[in-house]
Amino acid sequence: MAEHQSIRSIGVIGTPGCGKTTLCKSLDLPVINLQDYAKSHGCLGEIESDGSAPVDVEKLAELWRQPSTLTLVDSHLAHYLPVDALIVLRCPPAELKKRLELRNYSAQKVQQNVEVEMLGGPWNELVDDPRPIFEGSKGVHEWINSGCPANTTPDTATDWLSRP
Repeated sequence: MAEHQSIRSIGVIGTPGCGKTTLCKSLDLPVINLQDYAKSHGCLGEIESDGSAPVDVEKLAELWRQPSTLTLVDSHLAHYLPVDALIVLRCPPAELKKRLELRNYSAQKVQQNVEVEMLGGPWNELVDDPRPIFEGSKGVHEWINSGCPANTTPDTATDWLSRP
């Protein structure tokens, strides 16, 4: 893949189970797992009853240092960091439900994540975000190789509620 001097970090975001880690592994680029990064920088809280650990994203954003080479940041929270661009992954709610159930998520946690996906996932927080954003996994290689030009906006994003 081509090096892009202005783009050194790309956040790969989406609800848990949508395929972020799978996409990152397929792109043949260095990857920062945000949970590991948060833990190594003292920004990860204690594990809660649902198995998750809160991340102090404000502190993590202050500690963030741009990587020296083009790197992916794998996390549903990566958009809170000053990364240069974003890839938003989406997953049909019925498929997401199956994936999360296979991970043995509680029924409540499955329902919460499916509802977040149906309502737009991280798009709700990106309405005024000026960074280049790409939604989906098809064509992402070409998008990265072309320097991550402005591509998708929340207005053109997938809307599960309008689909049959």
